[in-house]
Amino acid sequence: MHSTLTTEGPDSARHGARARTEGASASAGNRDRPAPARVPRVLFVYPFPATFIQRDMDVLQTFCDVRPLLFNRRSQYPNLLKSILSADIVYCWFALPFAAVAAIVARAVGRKVIVVAGGWDVARIPEIGYGRLLSKRGLAIARVSLGSPDLVLAFSEHSKTTIREVAPKSPVRLAYLGVDAELFHPAEKENLVVTVAQVSRENVLRKGLRTFVDAAKEVPEAQFIIVGRPLDDAMEELRAAGPRNVRFLGEVSDPDLREILGRARVYVQASYAEGFGVALAEAMASGCVPVVTRRGAMPEVVGDTGLYVDYDNPNELANAIREGLRSQLGARARARVLDRFTIARRLNALRNAVFGLIDSVHFVRGGDHGD
Repeated sequence: MHSTLTTEGPDSARHGARARTEGASASAGNRDRPAPARVPRVLFVYPFPATFIQRDMDVLQTFCDVRPLLFNRRSQYPNLLKSILSADIVYCWFALPFAAVAAIVARAVGRKVIVVAGGWDVARIPEIGYGRLLSKRGLAIARVSLGSPDLVLAFSEHSKTTIREVAPKSPVRLAYLGVDAELFHPAEKENLVVTVAQVSRENVLRKGLRTFVDAAKEVPEAQFIIVGRPLDDAMEELRAAGPRNVRFLGEVSDPDLREILGRARVYVQASYAEGFGVALAEAMASGCVPVVTRRGAMPEVVGDTGLYVDYDNPNELANAIREGLRSQLGARARARVLDRFTIARRLNALRNAVFGLIDSVHFVRGGDHGD
């Protein structure tokens, strides 16, 4: 649902017979009258549906008139260019080609551009074959996408540093992603260990899925669950290599995911790299004890509320999971989310970003139009 204008347009009498007969002083007064206030118009461009992207759209809709544009094929460029003209701000998710084009065109026609970045779009990890910047074209597009906007919002301090390495003059600012801690909350805990990731050959390495399965062999007293849609035959290979206490649930609904995390005692993110870790933060909000590697933004998200392991070490991961099953760190993990990674904080960051870029004299700030 889009936000609406908060004031009526100019009085029609200004353009009628009365306006023509009222004299010079009245006409001058009308010219000095400020333009009616309205909410900012935001063109929200994104490459695929995802819960964390939808969450940003929902947040922006509380104080902006948001027009979404799912950009998933090149034939949409004419629509993108046309839509830019009717927006005050173009808000792009990820430093992808459409963000580079939007940044150049929008600035040429006097519009503002915000790009949200910090994951695969700015990564270059050749040892596991991960990241858009592995190609020269990907690197060139990222430099334009990150250097040309009016503002770049990074998921984490880790992502902010990475963005500066790609585009040293990028106008980048930290804006942590938010988690709905009312929806994600603890339930009665069980000896359940969960990880969330799409199941693919790439994620067997990047998300540490094989390490997760191998660690389960050493902790038979717990049930291990992998939640995530299979993308290739990696699930069958993991299933063949895994013990009987590992279940592969595939893709689940949002309510089912919240129910699983609410019951889980331990959440594992055995990744090689993470730009933030939305599922990790959701698990922490659910009262899970986080067991993670010291890589990417994970130490930034977890802080001192979880347990740390080396990447690709099943034995060390198994020992940490056992400790996590006995630990009371889950309550501290949730408290950290409530302190740092809430929807309210994300709302404040996006509101400041939007109104920091436009002439707020002519716009209604969030909370001033009946929210």
